[in-house]
Amino acid sequence: MRKLFCILTLAFAAFSFGAEDVPSVELKLPSAIADSLPWFAVREINDMSSPFTKVFLAREAAKAERTALVFFATWCNPCKIGIKRLAQSKAKLKEHNVNVILVNVGVRELEERKIRSWINSIDAGTFKLVIDPFKVMTEGFGLVEKSGEIALPKTLVVDEKMKPLKLLGQEGSDWPDVLWQ
Repeated sequence: MRKLFCILTLAFAAFSFGAEDVPSVELKLPSAIADSLPWFAVREINDMSSPFTKVFLAREAAKAERTALVFFATWCNPCKIGIKRLAQSKAKLKEHNVNVILVNVGVRELEERKIRSWINSIDAGTFKLVIDPFKVMTEGFGLVEKSGEIALPKTLVVDEKMKPLKLLGQEGSDWPDVLWQ
């Protein structure tokens, strides 16, 4: 029994230490967004439930060299870890002129307070937070799979003119540095 425990402990340690050097997964940009972003209309989670459209994104993107649209869901543990790492790296994001917009996928109005509360609890409340309850943005961007689901996490990085630069899947050891590299 003790041998089994030692073997399992060593295997876990090897897996844990080896996983730290895995880079973020860069995905091919879907054809729907290869050159530019399509029109979309979602909603910002704030006191006024403001609309968030392509025009609003253009204004936000113009304020930074890069803007990261971080698609997440509260049930997605890798998403939560990635957002926490972003919150811990706010100074580096600012230094590298990267703007972050969190895009919650598929949650209806009843959950908005819970989402905002969680975002604030991890000190990510300074990031703009939008909700895409009907997957309008994710479908328009070509991020939804044939099954109708979206594999998360996903992060779309655009430049100051909203030209898509890269699409990232699973965040790795280079997260969030990969956003400005």
